[in-house]
Amino acid sequence: MTPRRPADPSDAPASTALGAFLRGVERRGLVFAWLLAGSRGTGAAALDWALERFRREAGRVGFGDWPRHFWALLLAAPALRRPPADPRWAPGFEWLAGIGHGPRAALLLRLVAGLAESDAATVLGIARPTYRLGLQRALPHRADGSADVEAWEALGRAAQELVRELPPEQPAAGAEPVRLDRVEAAPATTAARRPAGRGLRLALGLVVLLTALALGLTFLPLDRLPAGLDEAPGHILAEPLPEAEAPAGRYGDDDALALHPDLALLLDAADAEAAAADPAFHAWLLAEGMAEDSGDATAGDATTPAPPVPVPAAASRADAAAARPTDQRLADLDAAARSDLARQRDRWDALSYAERGERRERWLAWRDLAAPERAALRGAAARFDALPADEQAALRARFDALDASVRHGWLLGPDLGSDYPRLHALVAQVPEDARAAVLDALRGLDPQARDDLAVLAARTPPQARAGLRVELLATPAPQRGRWLRRQVAPPPGASGP
Repeated sequence: MTPRRPADPSDAPASTALGAFLRGVERRGLVFAWLLAGSRGTGAAALDWALERFRREAGRVGFGDWPRHFWALLLAAPALRRPPADPRWAPGFEWLAGIGHGPRAALLLRLVAGLAESDAATVLGIARPTYRLGLQRALPHRADGSADVEAWEALGRAAQELVRELPPEQPAAGAEPVRLDRVEAAPATTAARRPAGRGLRLALGLVVLLTALALGLTFLPLDRLPAGLDEAPGHILAEPLPEAEAPAGRYGDDDALALHPDLALLLDAADAEAAAADPAFHAWLLAEGMAEDSGDATAGDATTPAPPVPVPAAASRADAAAARPTDQRLADLDAAARSDLARQRDRWDALSYAERGERRERWLAWRDLAAPERAALRGAAARFDALPADEQAALRARFDALDASVRHGWLLGPDLGSDYPRLHALVAQVPEDARAAVLDALRGLDPQARDDLAVLAARTPPQARAGLRVELLATPAPQRGRWLRRQVAPPPGASGP
């Protein structure tokens, strides 16, 4: 008879935690796999496979990563890779057959698994914007294409009700029942209740003796102060540090330049132009119309268009160069140009942190503008340079007198900049990964739609503005204007927003 190895008491907490975790995800896992495959038997087989794999791998995974690891294993189950011969969804979930496998998995990870957006994207192995797109495609929509929030909430309640109503003893009819008693629990109580023996009493006595000895040593006059301390000025000993050793290695000049975080900005600064250096001011000039302040004969005629200003060839070359990869632009520089760029880098690094931040923000705003907007700002800069010095100073003083947030809003360009004060509440706190999508949506709205969005943003409380942005982005672009009009002025007999 093979002797049994004594149980390690440290295994008991791990086994208890593993059992509790599996009991917590078993029912949700079965409902998830069932609704994903459209077959309860297939879902049970996939869950059984995932639980067996998770039992073997849980010891190699951090406890905080268990949820993501379990749902990733369940999605990778072989049973879910092949569609069942006769898929049948639970009553009320038949509509899942009309969406693809990927959007269906994205939706169920939120409805059934209850994962956060970042965790669900990690489980699917995709970026968060891609996950949002898949979730958006899976969400129920109204006839006009807008997101149906009430249907989304009803789906969540139905999914949780299905999890609660699942029989605990036999989760999947026609399939092998998933048994959590396969988790072997280590006997942790028998050894703990064994009476203390002679060795334990001896160890306790030794600890008491050593503690008393250490306490007695604290009363001994042991002077271990360094020699010469009494004669030192202020009773402080000073000793010079040894010479610093030379570093084992340094970046080469070329590598240091190539790794500079603002290399693209420095390369663009070599062909800097007035409009790019201060896009907010020139966007304001373009929207205000400098003819009103310059005393031009056409100032009173609002219908007279400003004469077109041709885009200089140097500006076209600068735009083309900015579109190329930074490493290629650096590789094309000769030795003299590299030296000039290195000196420019040194001057840049000598600026204050705030000054670098402001210039970097203006540079990023210029790069985000579309080509027609950049061309319009170049024209405004050319007309501004042709004005007399006193008129230039007056225009600059008017712009500097604006509120700081208003001046900052003109970085969005002449089109959105004029609407920034009204839309500030909606776009000021947009997450970085969603900012580009929100700005593209705003640029695609006509003036009436922007007016409606400004009214809707003012009506919406701060805690609900994120939901407003989600609904705006979820609405197809051609339908956003009609959707905003209905939210602001519902037709007779329709409910308000």
